[in-house]
Amino acid sequence: MFESILNFIDSLVLPIVKNYPPAIGILIFSLGVSLISNIATKLLVDQERVRELKEEIKKFQKKYKLATKDPEALKKLQEEQEKMMALNAELMRLSFKPMIYTFVPIILIFIYMKHLYGFNGLYHQLYPDWNGVVVYLPIIISKIMLLDFWHWLGSVFYHGGFKVVPNALGWLGWYIMSSMVCSTILRKILGIK
Repeated sequence: MFESILNFIDSLVLPIVKNYPPAIGILIFSLGVSLISNIATKLLVDQERVRELKEEIKKFQKKYKLATKDPEALKKLQEEQEKMMALNAELMRLSFKPMIYTFVPIILIFIYMKHLYGFNGLYHQLYPDWNGVVVYLPIIISKIMLLDFWHWLGSVFYHGGFKVVPNALGWLGWYIMSSMVCSTILRKILGIK
C-alpha cells in the first residue's frame, strides 16, 4: 500500500523532476513547506498576544541592562524576573503550538525529498551522471557559510553516496537556504510576528 501511495505521488511530481533543475524543484518544496508552517502559525497563534509579550520582554531587557550598573535597581528587577520568565514560557508555548500540527507532515516531505533528490533517488535514476550538486556558490559565500565544515560533518555521519564537491550545495543545503528566504518573505506577507 505504501508503495502504491509513493508511486501515485511520484507520478504527480515527475513532471517537475523531469522538466526543471533540482534547484527549482526544491525551491517549490521549500515554498510549500514554508506556506504550510506559516499558515498554521497565522491560524493557530494569537499574533496580537505574541506582539504584546515581545514588547513586555523587550522593555524588561532594557530595564535590566540599565540596572546592571545599580545593585539596588537590580534587586527590584529580581522580583519582576519571575514574571518575565512566565511570559517567556507563554511565548514559547505559543510559538510551538503550530509545530504540533506541522511536524509529521514536514518530516514526511523531507523523507520524500530525499527519495527524489538523494543518492540513487528518482532524479539520480533519471540522470545517472548527476553528481548531487543543486547549486554552486561563489567561494566567498561558501567560506562565510562554513561549507567545508558542513561537508566534513556530513561525512562523519553519512558514508557513501555523492562525492563532496567544493563550493556546492546538495538538496538539503539548498532546501535550508531557500526555506529561510521563503519563510521570511511569507512571514512579512502574512504579518506574522
